Amino acid sequence: MTRKNYGLCAVITVLLLALILPMASASVSEQSGYITVGLAPVADFDALYAYNLVPATVAFRDHSTGTSPLNYLWEFGDGATSTEQNPSHNYISKGLFTVKLTVTNAYGASTETKENYIAIGLAPDADFSAEPTTGNTPLAVAFTDRSTGHPTSWNWNFGDGKGSTEQNPVHMYWSSGEYTVTLTTSNEFGSSDASKAYFIHVIPPLKAKFVADPKSGKVPLVVKFTDTSTGNPESWNWDFGDGSTSTQANPVHAYSTPGAFHVNLNVSRGINKDTSVQTVVAGGVPAADFVADSTTVSVDTPVHFMDKTLNSPAKWSWDFGDGVTATEQNPTHAYLVKGIYTVTLIATNNNGQDTEKKVSYITVGLAPKADFISEIPPYQQGTQLQYARFIDTSAGNPTSWSWDFGDGQTSGEQYPPLHLYNVDGTYSVSLTVKNIFGQDTLVKTNLITVKKGPQVDFKADKTQVSVDQFVHFTDLSTNTPSDWKWDFGDGTAGTGQNPDHVYRQPGSYDVTLIASDEFTTISHTKKDYITIVNTPHADFVADKTKGITPFTVKFKDISTGNPTSWTWDFGDGATATEQNPTHIYSTRETSSTNMFTVILTVSNANGNDIAKKTDYITVTQTPIAEFAVDSRQGKAPFIVKFRDLSAGNPTAWSWEFGDGTGSSEQNPTHLYPYEGAYDVRLTVSNQYGTDSVFKTGTASRRGNAAPVPLTTSATPEPTTAPVTKIPTIVTTTVPTPVPTTTKSPLSPFVTVVASVIGLLVIGAANRK
Repeated sequence: MTRKNYGLCAVITVLLLALILPMASASVSEQSGYITVGLAPVADFDALYAYNLVPATVAFRDHSTGTSPLNYLWEFGDGATSTEQNPSHNYISKGLFTVKLTVTNAYGASTETKENYIAIGLAPDADFSAEPTTGNTPLAVAFTDRSTGHPTSWNWNFGDGKGSTEQNPVHMYWSSGEYTVTLTTSNEFGSSDASKAYFIHVIPPLKAKFVADPKSGKVPLVVKFTDTSTGNPESWNWDFGDGSTSTQANPVHAYSTPGAFHVNLNVSRGINKDTSVQTVVAGGVPAADFVADSTTVSVDTPVHFMDKTLNSPAKWSWDFGDGVTATEQNPTHAYLVKGIYTVTLIATNNNGQDTEKKVSYITVGLAPKADFISEIPPYQQGTQLQYARFIDTSAGNPTSWSWDFGDGQTSGEQYPPLHLYNVDGTYSVSLTVKNIFGQDTLVKTNLITVKKGPQVDFKADKTQVSVDQFVHFTDLSTNTPSDWKWDFGDGTAGTGQNPDHVYRQPGSYDVTLIASDEFTTISHTKKDYITIVNTPHADFVADKTKGITPFTVKFKDISTGNPTSWTWDFGDGATATEQNPTHIYSTRETSSTNMFTVILTVSNANGNDIAKKTDYITVTQTPIAEFAVDSRQGKAPFIVKFRDLSAGNPTAWSWEFGDGTGSSEQNPTHLYPYEGAYDVRLTVSNQYGTDSVFKTGTASRRGNAAPVPLTTSATPEPTTAPVTKIPTIVTTTVPTPVPTTTKSPLSPFVTVVASVIGLLVIGAANRK
């Protein structure tokens, strides 16, 4: 074998060892290094427009994501396009327009299309919802307008002969049935109808009824009871009159002893309840009953009593309540003393007897005494929506009743239907009862308390601001609202208790806050509350912020709001009034480094604004570290040429290549023999001090400072002359890399061992 072949074998051996050994013992870890990875765009946008007048200017807002720079292509649906990021477009004809945004960058493209997104000059499209749509009589229904196209008027037909012109009305249905609801909305361009057939279902009032089969017979008597109540009862309570009860809807009961039994059925549904009474006769005994021709009379006025007993009674025993009795079937009795009397009848036949007792049945010469009780479900007490039941318990046989519920509503029934309170406040209820001898009134003060809904109020941190500035709104509502909806007056809305909003166009704007709790929704509008003017908003940038003395900086005004004058304070005693001045900084006296705060004041006819950037400019005599590489990606073994781009005449260089090795050359070349991801640091120094730059895959950090975005530096030709200026730096945004699974590099010791083995092989070959 020739020496040439031995040399070739040696080289191959070294390379194999350098590649195989790291692979054999590498471990897996996640590293992010000096690597650039981009993100494809995701298109998204919305639009700002308050009215659909013709012509209409619509401001579009880009919300796309992705690595910059992004390119935009808008298609507005009327043939027009734009390549701006946030364009405004003027629609000059009526119609529904589909808007498309396509966003591209170096890593891909994305398109967002919104069908019929912009409505210009069209009549509204009516729609609505309701809650609840099914319930018991009386039923309160809250209707919500869901129309699109900016309606300005509303006309509701609730299907029961009633209507409303409110946008979101609450309507009470008092009668059972199925109701068709129609909403007509309109604006200056036309109108639209939405009708929902049989939309509201109102359940009939609860009414207790039942059938007993049979109602009479021999003992033992088995009776089947069938509930025929209306109004969808939810519970049943039967009292069979013999001490037995049941909660079944349709029970069967056996009577084992003779008698007339008064069967009582109580049905309920929520707060609603009703009672029905019938008599079942077992063993042929009488079923006692009677009536009087008048229950309210003057002293010494005859009262005629009529026997209504069933099953052929043979004897009657009357007790008129004033100590007088009778045994006639249909007696007549005159009361000589004013009072209220209970009348009792005992009817008898061969099978047995039955008693009927009517308490406080006859009133003689006395006006009635008003009294009543109220029932409100515990879960409704103190809330915004309360159904109250009022029950007359007056004495003295009143013949008329007059209720005043305290909210402007009245009733003349003895037992009025459920009454709905749904307006904040505390209500007193009164009942006036009358008979021929007089009347009486009972007032229960502050009987009903309806919880106050949110008392809506709000404020803004400023009411006159410039275009594109944030306005912070603060909710000041009381009574603990739980939901907030904002209308900022510029066609946009918001949620949350304390939102921020940016107005894009000058003008005066109404602001509305709609606050809600569990039961109530209340709104409050402040007219012309926010005034937007073109007040300037100061801001600026510098082409570079750190350099070697003397250091020339070009400042650029990026203020918004059309400023007309500029005043610069460069922080070193110098000023300027140009829009985009250039200024030369120097270090002070013997200082090696100085930092300068820059202030820009801009103004126009509407006001002024100040932008202050503290320690914005750094001027130094110490070097400023910077470097570049010929390539950042390659295949192992990978040779990288490092080029020093530091400014400020450094005299010493210290490189850390991220693999445990380094160099003190100015422009070293380094071999990376194994796969990995590496962060690089360069430290430079001279007699004034030191500076370092540390570069990873996503950021560049100087010394102990926070990371700054990576920059791509213009690379001057190598020269032996001292570097006195910082090269022009163009900032390039680098997206956050997605960590990839790589093999961790081995210790440099492995590389050294591999090299030694290779050299030994070469030496052996040469000797041979």
